[in-house]
Amino acid sequence: MATAGGAGPSNRAAACNIWALDQIWKARIAQEHRAYKKWPMDWGFMATDYKDLVKEEIQTQDRPKLEMPETLRLPPITPIEKYIKVDKSPPFPRSSAGFIGWRSGDKGYNLERYGGYARGKGGLVHQLKWPNEAVD
Repeated sequence: MATAGGAGPSNRAAACNIWALDQIWKARIAQEHRAYKKWPMDWGFMATDYKDLVKEEIQTQDRPKLEMPETLRLPPITPIEKYIKVDKSPPFPRSSAGFIGWRSGDKGYNLERYGGYARGKGGLVHQLKWPNEAVD
């Protein structure tokens, strides 16, 4: 029997050939068994640790430590706490709403450090006095 589109046998016809389906299943199982036996030879290296694989190839190199000239040495790293002081936050207000943005009202926690006078200068086109038609 053919399907409505004529593409091949219907499901009922394919299910009737139990012997062929059994042979296909046996071939699949046999192929999986062969792959299972062959896998350690082809891909077994993937199951071992990388360091175990290359430990013979890696040679330890004992190099003497080079001293840098004084002019090329970096100064010691200064902890960030020396430059930035972070004060303890005030206690969180007790309310059902939680006062979203409650720290912004306190001048001590203002994020605007330079005041309202530090505004943009109007963009590069305005500073260079280009006509608006020059910029698309």
